[in-house]
Amino acid sequence: MVSSIIISPAMTPAETVSHPTFRDISVDVLRGLAIAIMIGANLIPYALAPPVPFWLRLVSSVAAPLFIFISGMMVALSCSNRKRTLRYFLIRAGFVLLIAALLDIGVRGFAPFVNVDVLYLIGISLPIAWLFLTLGTRARTLVIASILIATPVLQSLAGYGALPLQLQVLPFLPGTALPAPVTMIHQWLVDGWFPLFPWIALSLLGAHAGTLRWKEGRIISFSSRKITRPAAVMFIIGGLFWYLWPGSELIRYGYVELFYPPTLEFMLAVTGLIFCLFAIMDYLVEEGFRSDMLKAMGECSLAIYILHILIIELLIEPLDLSIPLPFFLTGYLLLLAGMILTAYFIRHIRGILVNPSFIIRTLIGG
Repeated sequence: MVSSIIISPAMTPAETVSHPTFRDISVDVLRGLAIAIMIGANLIPYALAPPVPFWLRLVSSVAAPLFIFISGMMVALSCSNRKRTLRYFLIRAGFVLLIAALLDIGVRGFAPFVNVDVLYLIGISLPIAWLFLTLGTRARTLVIASILIATPVLQSLAGYGALPLQLQVLPFLPGTALPAPVTMIHQWLVDGWFPLFPWIALSLLGAHAGTLRWKEGRIISFSSRKITRPAAVMFIIGGLFWYLWPGSELIRYGYVELFYPPTLEFMLAVTGLIFCLFAIMDYLVEEGFRSDMLKAMGECSLAIYILHILIIELLIEPLDLSIPLPFFLTGYLLLLAGMILTAYFIRHIRGILVNPSFIIRTLIGG
């Protein structure tokens, strides 16, 4: 049932949104929204006094899935518009993984390639998504359904730890052995922060959705009934099942998102929500809505992601804050305002650069 809802010929959209340039406003705004929510979610463990209200946990749980889904969509866009090859995505994946490793080593002080943060997932999913798009629709459906079905089986057989493995870098410098390969594989597949099962399914679904959205230089709206109806049904049914069987909803090292562990019920609900968000945003764009602040952040999402991690880990964590919700929200809005101003500055820089390098384009968008 899940797979038939996720990928179906009946979901092929039919309406076109026209823009003066091929910049998908809805994608940029929603990616900016994901980053805006993610900033708050990542700030919670270092600033907010417990207990965290449920509504904040719920909102925080939207950011990463939306970000992962859109990252998969961009693979389809690069293949469609720029005819990118597997080699390009392997290089891009290596660069994203390098950034993830450097953040772990230099900022968090952790051994890299162990706990599978969101950048690790996105990095490894890029070439896999390219290979995925070489398959037909039926094969894509089978791949996504297999990943989703295998997830609860792996979680049951291998176990889902309450806390992901986080190893400090310094103890390993004198020569102490790294964890056994099977332990690291377990993190990558089952119970790291964003294990491949089931999160890569969301990236692959995003890649498939991208093939429906961008065709022959056109942006196809998701606000048609062929999208909104199954998306709404998926969201309602998934939300109901998730309410009845929410899973453990663990808090890991202060991170309060409700997808620890990620259950099939949650994945169904959040997938429906993502398509509903696209439908709503496409409708608003057709009506002339523009959220330029979110759009600016969405255009340079990787740079904003890196910068906010640096600020939180290096400047806010040492303060050892534990402040009430109103003060937390005020501080969050101030941090968000700083990220928006940075995004506008990056947009200005991007506009005056001539033939920027691959690294610069990847970091600041383009």
